[in-house]
Amino acid sequence: MNQAGPAAARTFVFRIFRDATKIEPTGLELAFGLRCAVGTAIPLVAGLFADKPLYGVAAAIGAFPVGFASRQGVYRSRAAAALMTAAGVAASAFVGAVCGGTLWAAVLVAALWGFASGVLASLGPSAIAVGVNSVVALAIFGQFRYTPAEAGLTALLVFSGGLLQTLLLVGVWPLERFTRERSVLGAAYRTLGAYATAFPDANLRSPDPATFAKLSETLADPQPFGSRGDIAAFEALLTEAERIRETLAALAADRYLLAQHAAPQAADIERFGAAAAPILTEIASALDAARAPLADADMWPRFDAPIAALETARAEPIANRALGDAEALLGQLRSAWRAASAPAGGDGEAALGTRAGAPRIFAPSAVREALATVRANLSFRSGFAKHGIRLAVVLAIATLAAHTLPLHRGYWVALTAALVLRNDFQTTFTRGVARIIGTLAGAVLASSIAYFVRPYPETLAILAVAFAFCAYAVFSLNYALFTLAITGFVVFMLALGGLPEHSALVDRVVETLIGGTLALVAYAVWPTWERALAPERLAEMLEKQRGHAALVLHAYTDPARADAAAIHSAQVGSWLARTNAEASVDRMLAEPVPPRAVTVRAALGILAASRRFGVAVLGLQARRSRASEIPRDKLALLAEEIDASLAIVADALRRHADPAPLPELRDAQIALVKRLDATPGGDVTALGADTDLMVDSVNTMAHLLHKLRASDPAPIARARNRADGDVSALQDS
Repeated sequence: MNQAGPAAARTFVFRIFRDATKIEPTGLELAFGLRCAVGTAIPLVAGLFADKPLYGVAAAIGAFPVGFASRQGVYRSRAAAALMTAAGVAASAFVGAVCGGTLWAAVLVAALWGFASGVLASLGPSAIAVGVNSVVALAIFGQFRYTPAEAGLTALLVFSGGLLQTLLLVGVWPLERFTRERSVLGAAYRTLGAYATAFPDANLRSPDPATFAKLSETLADPQPFGSRGDIAAFEALLTEAERIRETLAALAADRYLLAQHAAPQAADIERFGAAAAPILTEIASALDAARAPLADADMWPRFDAPIAALETARAEPIANRALGDAEALLGQLRSAWRAASAPAGGDGEAALGTRAGAPRIFAPSAVREALATVRANLSFRSGFAKHGIRLAVVLAIATLAAHTLPLHRGYWVALTAALVLRNDFQTTFTRGVARIIGTLAGAVLASSIAYFVRPYPETLAILAVAFAFCAYAVFSLNYALFTLAITGFVVFMLALGGLPEHSALVDRVVETLIGGTLALVAYAVWPTWERALAPERLAEMLEKQRGHAALVLHAYTDPARADAAAIHSAQVGSWLARTNAEASVDRMLAEPVPPRAVTVRAALGILAASRRFGVAVLGLQARRSRASEIPRDKLALLAEEIDASLAIVADALRRHADPAPLPELRDAQIALVKRLDATPGGDVTALGADTDLMVDSVNTMAHLLHKLRASDPAPIARARNRADGDVSALQDS
């Protein structure tokens, strides 16, 4: 597909401007804005009362980015992200203030900070917040010329402001009625209700994994001030939500098989799902409203007709299997209803022992894992290292320009470049346009206000806090509006600090354009295309699914050694990996260049096949407690071959190569079914259907990759000739 030409260019530009100006209807966060604005205002007010406005400005600058960092994590992990940001910004303030007066030192430090920020992004969103805010602080404080003693005092004030913001964050937790837990649980039950309302037809999939990944992350980091009974109630609701998700996926597979045979019981399963949906939705509404769920008179009797229909046809193996799944789901719905009605209880207390508990952020194992991740990304093959190098070069050039060119406020160049340049195309260009639009509008607005308002310190402080509140409140609403607000905040903060920022409209506009253009040009010259990263994300997803499936199948072949905690952990890892893979493919679709290592069609096909594989694994997991006598030797052999096959497919994705021949999965699966047929009491329908779906999914993924490489005569030779390790492959037509 040829995307060149004026029409494609116009489409590309239109999409960038559309995304940059898009308003997220639910993004306005007034309560968050108020809490963080208070944390910014307190240092300013204290500084004015003490007749030390510069001290207040330094502390407020430390508090401001920590407010945004406090969006990361849940409870302890959120406090850790805030503290690490405070420390990073304080250290950057010290280094920037000391080195800002020396050209070579300022350029060197800017490059080091840029590279470190790029590589630290490999540790996740919290590390990204620390890195970006540290770079911004370096740019802001680099304009000052402080002695080490003055810089040390400034850094201490900056950290104290960040610490104050963190304490305010922790201080509001006892006042919250578990809003975060109720929100994510409500979203999960609402997702289950939507899935039960309309089981998937052609594209067999399980309920949205991203919602459940967020749910598990939230409840794994419980509120420190919550009672054991309250936490146990949410744990019980989480457990039931996960069991319901498994059983709904099993029922979807049942309906899929029955529909293929044109069996009338497929409609009975749909009626059963339609009866379950209002219950799940009411539980979600009750959680949102912090009340007990309210039952209709005919809510539970709606299940009688579909259950009776399935019982009538229970002589049919597939219908009998569906009946077992329906009865299991009905019991799980009643259990979830009770858990939502009673916030605590003895059983709930015991449930606390089933989870790993709050994350140990600074535990030695966590630190070792973080260091290992950073070391693994110190390579030219790593997209994070490439981004670090790109950011280092851009910040070095911006800092050099600020010191050598007649730029009155050159730090705006580095500040803009640091905020615009990201690791992926879509975010960089969308944020670049939004940043430029927002900064221009913010500069005009702030300068206009400053022109008509007398610049008393009290007035400047009020204006700075007002713009800070707006920045926090609209952060998720629109990035251009956020940039407008943050521009006004910086203008009035620095004016309060003694710099005539309110009269520097032209300078600020010009330097913002320079910084934004520099970032966009740098990405265009040396891009990190998602098309090169998507195969790795897909491979990681398959590896996680491989581990989850291995544990579930092992629970069948060796029930005495089944590890429920390990299965749950593997399931959560699989959810996160799927979310990352789907996001990667979405970003690949947004790029203005055709995919090469894996086509869009192949990527979407692998995602669809992996969804079917996940449904089968969930079905096996849901029916584990109901498993009858099975030939464990045959299942163990099939499990080994499935494990080996997924490893082969994942390796082929990573090497951009044709997959090696898979084991004879179908033969092993047929042998299992034959043994099940000959085993008295063997559950041939359930185990046979689930393993059939698993085998079909793995073979489909291998076929997609083989077909992709078969149309390309020399993928390996090209892979060796490309510096970035990318592979030219068949483009979608």
